[in-house]
Amino acid sequence: MDEKEKKQQNCDCGHEHDEPCDCGCEDMDEDVIMLEDEEGNEYPYYHVATLEHEGKEYACLQEADEDAEEPQIEYFELEEVEEDGDFYYNLLPVSDELYDILDKKLAQLVEEYDDECDDPECDCHHNDENK
Repeated sequence: MDEKEKKQQNCDCGHEHDEPCDCGCEDMDEDVIMLEDEEGNEYPYYHVATLEHEGKEYACLQEADEDAEEPQIEYFELEEVEEDGDFYYNLLPVSDELYDILDKKLAQLVEEYDDECDDPECDCHHNDENK
């Protein structure tokens, strides 16, 4: 079995299969998650981080639009829901004030990561000074 067939069998595309599928899931970047709005439109996002604030968890997602000059960052409150024994998250919008708070927390998280990063090949901003 080649790598593509292995990936298709374990694609996490939401359906079960024992053999390679033809759902197109092998074409999706494994780091991309699809969000669906109320009208059924799907939008690709990258999960950047999960942040905690005042006892609640928030998802930080970045638009996965390759054509966007500066992809947007979005924050959503994570609301865990159980339905028929299955658990999933609803993503709830946050206020502008909370957006600013979470944006500062993300910036601090990135700064802490950059301070700890010692990989000279990474794309962290601390390596911009060496270029």
